[in-house]
Order: sequence, then structure tokens, then C-alpha cells
Amino acid sequence: MTLTSQTIAGEEAPASPFPWWTSLLLGAFSVIFGIVVLAWPGLSLRVMAALVGIWLLLAGLFRIVGAFLPVGRGLARSVLSGLVGMILVVAGVICLRNIVTALGVLAAIVALTWLLGGIATFVMGLQETGGARALLLVVGGLSVIAGLVFVFTPGLSLGVMIVLTGVSGIVVGLSEIALGFRLRTVTA
Repeated sequence: MTLTSQTIAGEEAPASPFPWWTSLLLGAFSVIFGIVVLAWPGLSLRVMAALVGIWLLLAGLFRIVGAFLPVGRGLARSVLSGLVGMILVVAGVICLRNIVTALGVLAAIVALTWLLGGIATFVMGLQETGGARALLLVVGGLSVIAGLVFVFTPGLSLGVMIVLTGVSGIVVGLSEIALGFRLRTVTA
């Protein structure tokens, strides 16, 4: 056995790149995060909405600052960057003043992500000739459907997103905890 590997169940396996306790702590944090999200879904949505507002505000400010920095871009690009920045700042302020608006923006962002990602995946499936074609078409189609669900039922969709976030936090956290204990027994 080398210094860079461990023996797990009689097989040589690479050593963990991180200490076992980091996996344990990350898992515990993830489980707590999942429980908090499930226990307070309304608060979780408001926090996510506030983060969207802050993101829009900061993105706008960076665009505005970037418009005034001399980077060798033309005047039209600088003006466009400044205008987009102002729109983003206004959208960010509106979202921070009205959480319902921010929730709508959040639902729209998620919907666009699912729709555009699904369309791109579906187009890749149409261009594919191998065994991955059917899988790409199905995944693309499901992604488009998920995007349309977010477009037409944003309230229900955001609720489902919160539940999935909470449950996945708990499941991933428990997996990380199990990994941490397994790494502890291997390295001990």
C-alpha cells in the first residue's frame, strides 16, 4: 500500500483529498439546512427572493461601473452596458421593496433556465445519432415541460422547489455524514 492510497474492503482505493470530519460537518450542515427549509418554507422563499433582488442590484452596479471603465470598447457598448446596468438596478430595488415581485422574478429565472436548457438539450438530441439521442430528447422534453410548469403555475412551482431543496439537503447531508464516518474508519 502506498502513502497516497488506503485499503477499503481488501481493495486499494485513493486517499481522500480532505479530512473525514469535513464531510461530517458538511453533512450535518446540509441536514440542518434541509430541515430549516422544510420547517419554514415561506421564510425560505422570502430569503431566496431577497437574494434575487440583491443579485440584480449588484449585477446592475457592476454593469454601470464597467460602462465607465476604459477597456477599449466602443461608445455603443459602454452605453448599452450602462443602460442594462440601470435596468438591473431598478429591478433589484423593486425586488427588494416588494418580495412578491422578487418571487415572480425568481420563478421567471427558473422557468427560463428550464425552458432554454431543455430546448438546447432537445436540439442536441435531434443532432445526435448514437444511443444518447433518445435520452437527450427525453431530458430536453422534460426540462421544457418543467419550464412551462414554472411559467403557468409559478406559486406551485416555487413551493415544489422549496420542498425539493429541503429534501435534497437532508438526503445529501445524510450521505455526506455516512461518507464522513466511512472515511474515519478507513483512515483510523
